[in-house]
Amino acid sequence: MNNYDYFNNTYLNTFNNNDLYGSYEGYLKGNLFKNLYKSYKNYKVANVNIKNEKDELLFNLDQIQFAMHELNLLLDINPNNKEALNLFNNYKNTYTNLLGEYQSKYGPINVVGSDNSTPFNWVSEKFPWEVM
Repeated sequence: MNNYDYFNNTYLNTFNNNDLYGSYEGYLKGNLFKNLYKSYKNYKVANVNIKNEKDELLFNLDQIQFAMHELNLLLDINPNNKEALNLFNNYKNTYTNLLGEYQSKYGPINVVGSDNSTPFNWVSEKFPWEVM
């Protein structure tokens, strides 16, 4: 199990059919549902090389948001699935906490998270291609 997987088998065991990957593996494979994942030819899922805390927080936000989106699709067609709803809410709480941590350390991640002061914080930061 990878360090970046916030929701490993502990949460999945409460789900009806255990047919879900953890958020990390599901994010890398592009599908949270084991029974729907079909690998392409000899494709091997790449390992993520995270260089610093900021990148790790962003990666964790991405994987949690991906898992929430996948569960949201499931809940669209199964709105009474309490296990899926509980798992979705666990992901949502974790996402909210991670987002707060990221924004307190590195500033807003989008316009909604900004403090609306001018000039905007992101104007003074370097673009990713300038950091290399």
